[in-house]
Amino acid sequence: MTNKSVQAYRQIKQLIHEGAVPPGERLTEAKAASLVGMSRGPVRESLVRLEAEGLLENRGSRRSRVVVYFEDQNPEDMLVRYELREQIESGAARLAAKNMTGWQVDRLRELARAVNESQNLGDPENHKEAMSAFRQFILENCGNPLMLEIWQSYNLAPVRTRSPEVESAIVGSIPENENDPSPMEIADAIAAHDADLAEQLLKQRVRRITEAIRKYTWDQKAKQE
Repeated sequence: MTNKSVQAYRQIKQLIHEGAVPPGERLTEAKAASLVGMSRGPVRESLVRLEAEGLLENRGSRRSRVVVYFEDQNPEDMLVRYELREQIESGAARLAAKNMTGWQVDRLRELARAVNESQNLGDPENHKEAMSAFRQFILENCGNPLMLEIWQSYNLAPVRTRSPEVESAIVGSIPENENDPSPMEIADAIAAHDADLAEQLLKQRVRRITEAIRKYTWDQKAKQE
């Protein structure tokens, strides 16, 4: 992204968090450009990035997007999407292990290091952004463009929570396991052209989140009964 795109991304993201663009409200490129006082070029790139991070959802033929949060989703629909996400992302990792070239592997390892560094620094927001870039790169470079198309069409990006309490509850539901695969392990499996291992590691990583969301949803239903 260009410097202007990064600036637009940060400003739009801040406006969303401040409530200037409420959940469910349509955000067109023209409206976003007006909000941050920039041209549509950098704004367009920033909206695509926010969509990849799951904060915006693409709806309609006019490329308008709406702000979405975990709390606003139908739990059953969301679980179905996360189950599909397991298959798409792990399948993309399998293909990447077969198709990625040397420069792509080098870039993937750079992105994996960025994820690890953000985690070590204890910066949750940068960690989410770094993980989003790592995931997006695998989908874009796995060798099958339909993987990314399906991922985008069905809005498989991780859903953001509006409430820190909800996020803490979901994270607290993720079972602790010292053997959880790291992005670098996934990158190494892809670099080694080990398709079975790359698929297994990425599926394992996503499935932990799916199970945590399933447990949170069940707990909430139990409280309401």
